[in-house]
Amino acid sequence: MSDQELKSLISSTIECTICGEQDKLVVDHDHVTNEIRGMLCDKCNRGLGHFRDDPDLLEYARIYLLASKNKQEAADYVKIHSGLDLYEALQ
Repeated sequence: MSDQELKSLISSTIECTICGEQDKLVVDHDHVTNEIRGMLCDKCNRGLGHFRDDPDLLEYARIYLLASKNKQEAADYVKIHSGLDLYEALQ
């Protein structure tokens, strides 16, 4: 991304791409490739970092949260997206 493109991204982004927060936006980048991904609020940016930018860890966290609220919903989600039948394991 060129300096001009980065300046344009910063000046044109008014909210976090993930949660919509409008305060304390930061430039998010891939720590392996150094490519800029977009603008996030500080909390979402740090959250991705805490999950080591690993989509699988974020997905497992999502399932964990779903299961704490609705075990059947979490099991259905996992079955649809992975083919695994986890309802028995979540009981």
